[in-house]
Amino acid sequence: MRFEVLGPMTATVALPSAAQPRRLLAVLLARAGQFVGRDTLVDELWPDGAPSSAAAIVQVTVSKLRKTLSPGLGAAEAGQRLRSGPRGYALSVEPGELDADDFLTLLSAGADDRAQRRRALERALACWRGDAFADVAGGPLLEAHKLWLEDRRSAALLQLVELELADGDGRAVVERLDPVVAARPADERFAARLASALGAVGHRESALEVLRRTRRALWEEAGVWPGDDLVAVYRRIAGTEWTTPGPPAELPPAVPDFTGRGAELADVGRALRGPGPVVLHGAAGAGKSALAVQAAWRARRRFPDGQLTASLRGTEPATVLTRFLRLLGATPAELADRAGLTGLWRSYTADRRLLVLLEDVTTEAQVRALLPSGPGCATLVTTRRELPGLCGARPIPVTGLSTEDAWALLAAIAGESRLRAEPEAVQRLLGCCAGLALAVRIAGAKLAARPNQRVAELTARVADDRRRLDELATGDLAVRAVVTSALRERPAPDRSLLRLLAAFEGPVPDWCVAALLDCPLDEARDRLEALAAAHLVDRAGPASGERTGDRPGEGLRSLSALAGPADRAGEEPGGRSGPADLAASRWALPPFARLLLTESPETDTAALRRACEATLALAEHARGRPPAGLPKPDPAAAKRVATDPGAWAAEETAHLAAAARLAGAHGWHDLTERLADACTALAGTPWLGHAARAVSVLGLAAARRRQDPRAEAEKLYNLGSVHWQHGHGRQARNYFVMAEHRFRQLDDPQGTGAVLAALADVHLDGGDPRAAEAELVEALGLLGACGDRHGQAAAAAQLGSLAEDVGDVRRAVESFEASMLLASECDDERGHDQAAKRYADVLRRHGGYDRAADLLTGALGGAVRTRERHWEAHVLRSLGALHTEAGEPGDGERFLTRSLTLFEQIGHRHAAAYTHRCLAEARRSAGDPAGARWHLRVAMGVFRELGDRRGAGYTLLSLGRTHADEGAGPEAARLLRTSAGLFRELGFPLWELRALRELTAVTSESPVRDRTREVLTKIST
Repeated sequence: MRFEVLGPMTATVALPSAAQPRRLLAVLLARAGQFVGRDTLVDELWPDGAPSSAAAIVQVTVSKLRKTLSPGLGAAEAGQRLRSGPRGYALSVEPGELDADDFLTLLSAGADDRAQRRRALERALACWRGDAFADVAGGPLLEAHKLWLEDRRSAALLQLVELELADGDGRAVVERLDPVVAARPADERFAARLASALGAVGHRESALEVLRRTRRALWEEAGVWPGDDLVAVYRRIAGTEWTTPGPPAELPPAVPDFTGRGAELADVGRALRGPGPVVLHGAAGAGKSALAVQAAWRARRRFPDGQLTASLRGTEPATVLTRFLRLLGATPAELADRAGLTGLWRSYTADRRLLVLLEDVTTEAQVRALLPSGPGCATLVTTRRELPGLCGARPIPVTGLSTEDAWALLAAIAGESRLRAEPEAVQRLLGCCAGLALAVRIAGAKLAARPNQRVAELTARVADDRRRLDELATGDLAVRAVVTSALRERPAPDRSLLRLLAAFEGPVPDWCVAALLDCPLDEARDRLEALAAAHLVDRAGPASGERTGDRPGEGLRSLSALAGPADRAGEEPGGRSGPADLAASRWALPPFARLLLTESPETDTAALRRACEATLALAEHARGRPPAGLPKPDPAAAKRVATDPGAWAAEETAHLAAAARLAGAHGWHDLTERLADACTALAGTPWLGHAARAVSVLGLAAARRRQDPRAEAEKLYNLGSVHWQHGHGRQARNYFVMAEHRFRQLDDPQGTGAVLAALADVHLDGGDPRAAEAELVEALGLLGACGDRHGQAAAAAQLGSLAEDVGDVRRAVESFEASMLLASECDDERGHDQAAKRYADVLRRHGGYDRAADLLTGALGGAVRTRERHWEAHVLRSLGALHTEAGEPGDGERFLTRSLTLFEQIGHRHAAAYTHRCLAEARRSAGDPAGARWHLRVAMGVFRELGDRRGAGYTLLSLGRTHADEGAGPEAARLLRTSAGLFRELGFPLWELRALRELTAVTSESPVRDRTREVLTKIST
């Protein structure tokens, strides 16, 4: 009988086809002549877990095998091959019956004679027909036996090829090993012998390719480099050293605390699979190198022939090319031909898979000279400018860190717990770092170096613009150094333009840049685009005053119809389409570049004055006034202004303010005053932010220098209005009083009446309604005497609101009707709408919902047409309150939410607080007391900060109602009593009565009832 296991298992008898009998036979053949325990057989047959009947199944399987191997013989009869015993089962195999035994016998034959030894090894290897037990899957014992046989086979093959090599029979070695190495490229032993044989028969390039393929396989399969034997073979065949233990691996170490940049890493990873170079471009200090190295480490296993790195700053591409080729194994003779380096580089990279990292690139030509030619190669580039001339490149911008990524980086360096202890200080610190990765890293390093320092201390120093660049430096890291380097890379005219832009302290429109350069607009845009490509200017977003989307539908009359504003995507405010080519692009300096450039201001004052005059000329054009004594504005910019003066004014208010400050700083007083006047006139109401006060002060100072009392009075009035819009009642009153004094000295009834009307608002909020009424009555007389119908209409509306506050509803109605009539007579649509809105609030509070809805619908349409977001937000708030009081809190909340959004976009915290109070009423009506309390807490915080006692009274009234709804009687009574007291101090009996009525519902105290009767008597008289 004959058994063969060096390949598929066969025998001279028909073996069972079922898997388990064949597996059991294979185990017994692996231990031929030895007893194999029953437990061992169970483990071999069921390596993943045996069934409970395993022992019985083994017995049955053994019985079947006996019948096959020893037909007609019982288990205990003589001649039975498959014997049983206390130690298990054993299969008897005679010499010459098993091919594995023949193989092992031949391995030891011919040891004394070289030729006999070679023939014995050839015969031994001829015993093999494939892998051992190729068609039998075994358990641990059989698999171990398979590996042992394969190791013996490899050892025999190795001995044979070494004998053949020693005999000079290279061709036999090549024929024998070529399929073996193709199947097992990572086996260094056979690769070395095959390469030696190929070299011996004159196939040098094929030998080197075998070695390179093995090096790649070693890296891909195990992440290791070739051993000494393979390196020695390469040295002998190539005539040069492999300069590294394996392919060059020059990647710098990855930053250990690298965080974020998930989207960019994914983009780079995908782009590196393509043929074109991947270009990471961004501002100095943005973190391009850290991102590139991180991405390269993640992708390096796809490039087993090596990773090469070079910095191109101050280095010629030819020098880099020479070093790269040397690392890839080029001989000194090959490198001596400098003219042929490019061709040699292409040849060496044609069939390789290399990753080339090029840092600090400044031109496309540098990259082109170093691009590898092979389709399996990739190039990763970092640069401070875009490289649009690089064919097939995939540009990936490296922008500023998001707040989340910046926090994560700072936490990785300084510690998360330390940041969470001072979250507000951390947010301010990150704001000062402006998303620049280098700045965040430096801040983190300084905190880590001073573990006992509070974050707020570092934040305070970094927040100082004069110290920021010096503070953001540690060791050899400095923001100043990288920004200075980036600026030095630009030619002198570009640096001069950047300093001119820095003088404006904010985004600058392209038409202003054209005036600075005294060149056509297209040329200015080209210069700006070039600077943007170098990440030294940024295209700024829309100005804060610019309108967008969300236009409520017009002609809607019912309360329910007013609940759903419609969107008109793709239209300018008011539904008018605007040509895109008329829009001005706006450009801003990065924060750190601005700080550095302002340290050495531009001395070209002629260019700065030219830009300020161009700004004033367009502003006067927007006001419909002739730009007397000013240069003719750019035609394209003038067309933009003429197309939509309101939109232009909203976009350019901040720039007008910057131009006024710049003119004031240079002592151009007449220009300063005219710019301040234009800015104030175009900004509208309210004009919030520091710029409003600064520009008003500049205008006042310029008027005083010119000794113009009328202009001074107007500027004092403007300053009072600005402070009043900010909620600063005391400062507003002081400026209004000074303005009133100047106007009376000038015998100007119109100016005096306007100031008196403004003072009335201040006195009313301050709790002096009698003074407010007297001022309004006098204002109406003065404005009527000089024929100012607009002023009369506004003052009459104010008087209507005051009359309702003090409980005289009849007089309030008469005043509002008079106000709207006066506004209609002088075609003052805006004044009519404002009076209508105030009138609607009075009607709403007294149950006149239908009339109030009509008035508010008209007022909202006017706000949309004039594109006054502030006024639209006020009307939306009234509409929201109307819906809430009419029993539609859901619709009311939608209007109020839109109102709040508009106020927050404008930055009008005071007005937003009143909307929060109305939202609280909507939430209370919807059965959400917790939501109501949240809105009321926000509102109360603002009112207390600004000293608004009227707003505080309204909020306390709503809080009392909310607590009463929840059954918290004592707390509700306390709040309502406080609210009533405030209204009593302010002189608002109607509101005091409302608070007292709510108080009566939660308490039966006699003093409350007595005070209620007293207030009712006061109102009725």
